[in-house]
Amino acid sequence: MLYRVTLNHVEHPSPPKLEGFDRDFTVTSLGEQSLDFQNVMIINGRRTETIRRGRQYNYQLTPKRTGELTIPAPTAEVDGVTLRGRAVRISVEPASRQDVVRMEITVAPQAVYPLQPFQVTLSIAVKALPGPEADKNPLGVQSAPPQLIIPWANDRRLPEGLEPETDLDRWLGRLVDRRGTGFAVNNFRQRDVFSFFEDRPLTFMPRPEKIELSDKDGKQAVYWRYQFKRTFTATKVDVYTFGPATLKGVFGVAGDAEDRLVGKEIYAVAKALHVAIKDVPTEGRPESYCGAIGRFDLSAELTPRKAKTGDPMTLTLTLSGQGTLEDAVAPDLAKIPGIAGKFKVYDATEQTRDGRRQFTYSLRPLDADVTEFPAIPVAYFDVQQDRFVTQRTPPMPIEISRAAVLAGRDIVAAPGAAAGRSQEVEMQKGGIYANILDPNLAVDQGVDPQPWLIGLGGVTGFYALLAFGAVAWRRRSGDTVRLRRRSAPAAAHKRLHAGLDALQAGQKREGIEQIEAAVKNLVADWIDAPAAGMTAAEAARHLETLGVNGEVIAAARRLLDNCESVRYGATAADLAALHRDARPTVQSLLKALRRAK
Repeated sequence: MLYRVTLNHVEHPSPPKLEGFDRDFTVTSLGEQSLDFQNVMIINGRRTETIRRGRQYNYQLTPKRTGELTIPAPTAEVDGVTLRGRAVRISVEPASRQDVVRMEITVAPQAVYPLQPFQVTLSIAVKALPGPEADKNPLGVQSAPPQLIIPWANDRRLPEGLEPETDLDRWLGRLVDRRGTGFAVNNFRQRDVFSFFEDRPLTFMPRPEKIELSDKDGKQAVYWRYQFKRTFTATKVDVYTFGPATLKGVFGVAGDAEDRLVGKEIYAVAKALHVAIKDVPTEGRPESYCGAIGRFDLSAELTPRKAKTGDPMTLTLTLSGQGTLEDAVAPDLAKIPGIAGKFKVYDATEQTRDGRRQFTYSLRPLDADVTEFPAIPVAYFDVQQDRFVTQRTPPMPIEISRAAVLAGRDIVAAPGAAAGRSQEVEMQKGGIYANILDPNLAVDQGVDPQPWLIGLGGVTGFYALLAFGAVAWRRRSGDTVRLRRRSAPAAAHKRLHAGLDALQAGQKREGIEQIEAAVKNLVADWIDAPAAGMTAAEAARHLETLGVNGEVIAAARRLLDNCESVRYGATAADLAALHRDARPTVQSLLKALRRAK
């Protein structure tokens, strides 16, 4: 089973201590991943920055015995303070004892970096038929093909960030058996996948091979092995679960001393396996590492190349190639020698499109003695070479001149003055009446300001109202927080219904994930916070901050805890309780949030 320990809001976390785990479990580390997140958004000139710090540690726990077991509470030391998680109770049931069908899921390699391919293999070993039928394919004697469920044989339900090397049609299409011999996978029919077959369950037959395994009595026996292999790549750091896979059908076994065949119904399960997509190593990570993983080229463009001190210039850095670019952050130019103190640098804007990540900076030169814009180092992690690679932009020659200082005579000049001429401001010694000869023309030429002020005030008020309405409309329509909160109830109901439908259809894992998301994403949408990695305790703290009623918080916490318990083993009563409590709990939470501050 997959076990995760998450440390949130921590700058420099250390691995947790799993004391007491080895009593009932074998613990295998699946690596760790960073939860650090930084996002800068500029909407209508308003800059919003979101920063999150944390780390997630992943383990695989294998129970050593059956029965009711307790997973102890993990602990971690952070800045001299001991943090403690919570213990989890699970029920471990014994596997049925039969040796007719053996199933196993394997992954090679089991830990990779993003974009590194790995192969998932489901192996099904079926015991050879007894007596004179031993050379016959065991799958060729059934009246109906055995039903095989492969969770990763459904591209629409693959988790985000997981990409198959070949699509479903090409992968399973080459294994279709036209005679109806083989495995009925995921109840695929003609209308689901392959349009050129009749409307009946499709059967898939991998090429079998004969191997020897020990049966339940410890004796060597011949088995026919069938393997479904599929290659994937992951585009982000995470832990992906493959399985469990199940098989149900009637298989031929010896019925008497003469080895005559009888049918025996078999139900077999292949335990789930986890694949850790590793984060890049911290050791040897250069300061210029931008967060990109893959293989890239770096280019730069600076315009204009000729400017005066204080003039605006635009620098564009572009990373292009194959890999993950969404988490790449803009380099801090203020830390680069030759830029610090020589240029005023403003925050960069970021954009990802068509396999390219662009960082656009606005800057202003401060020093006229600068003759070139220095090289900018940007590092990424190359998964093929398993090391960091640093690329540098070439230095760019520039011409910076000093901004002119204007004299008073350059500021006040006649509009139509000829080139090269200037007019000084002169004062008429004779006064303003020096050129007036007729006394009758010397009248009061003063201006009455009252009518002009009234008219100006009216125009100003009209434009103020118009501007206020435009700003209010822009803020209301561009308020992403408001829009996110407004859409939260519909999204929560949609996830809740999907989860309940999945539980009703027997899809426990998908149902639990949807119900958990209905609660956690609702809280995250309401406070405009990231939903990824939010724990039940964090959700409860956010609800307390909002002033939600304590009984509603307790009900939501119980629902999330019940989802966690059911994920690691549950009775029919537990599933029924989850199905019963999910809807009223989410509805009560929605009402409480609408009444909250």
